[in-house]
Amino acid sequence: MSDRRLKVFHTVAKLLSFTRAAEALHMTQPAVTFQVRQLEEYFNTRLFDRTHNRVSLTSTGEKVSEFAERIFDLYTEMENSVRDLTGEISGALTIGASTTIAEYMLPALLGEFKNRYPDINLRLKVSNSEGIVSMVEHNVIDLGVVEAPVSNKNLIVEVCHEDHLVVVAAPNHALAKAGDKVKPAELKKYPFVSREEGSGTREVIMQYLLDENINPAELNYCLELGSPEAVKGAVEAGMGISILSRSTIGKELKLNTLAEIQLDPPLSRPFSFVRQRQKFRVRIMDELLEFAHAYCDRHR
Repeated sequence: MSDRRLKVFHTVAKLLSFTRAAEALHMTQPAVTFQVRQLEEYFNTRLFDRTHNRVSLTSTGEKVSEFAERIFDLYTEMENSVRDLTGEISGALTIGASTTIAEYMLPALLGEFKNRYPDINLRLKVSNSEGIVSMVEHNVIDLGVVEAPVSNKNLIVEVCHEDHLVVVAAPNHALAKAGDKVKPAELKKYPFVSREEGSGTREVIMQYLLDENINPAELNYCLELGSPEAVKGAVEAGMGISILSRSTIGKELKLNTLAEIQLDPPLSRPFSFVRQRQKFRVRIMDELLEFAHAYCDRHR
């Protein structure tokens, strides 16, 4: 039996979507369907039910999925054991990161790590925090780095960096001229540019407002955008104010295209590593986590 067929089946079984499995495996959807169909022909039975645009495992599919999970865990354990014996640090890791972290934190960190361990193949997937946690849960990625709290008790969450958030406005905005601090209640007076649903930044802001006894629905939302760059562009154009990580606006502050105003009380959030609790630990994962913690300590 081809390992490739089992790997494709396992990914579809985890995501219950041929489309999402194709994206995760960097394959076309017809190619994914073909691999699954070949496995079904091998077993001479259906592994998935496909009805009303929904995908679910048959009872046989559930059994094959259980064995596939064990098989791939054993593969990983075998490779890790051999590398421990030979002293080799190589292999592949798939890392997922929310947009802010992927754009402003990870490039330098992963670049340094790759220079130290050139034989390690790193892959990066970018989504919002909600999407990254889902990928970790479904074993699509080995490690997630997110900017929002994670409540799933089956996942291990390790804080790596404390991020500071500030109000951003165009330099000629009334808030920028008023002073260097602003109470959260004052934000209701101005059009507000927000991140999209599922964004870790948005979730942290909403919780901050609730903690300050402010209903987030009272903000004067004017735009909802999917990345920090898009939000910065809208604020620079004078369309409204927003709240962003201070680590994302260094260039704009130097060029004086944005102004920062501190929140009173201040707002911060952790950047965290997220991984499966039950997943077998591989040496390259340990090396990456140790390196990343040291990197964050150096750049704190």
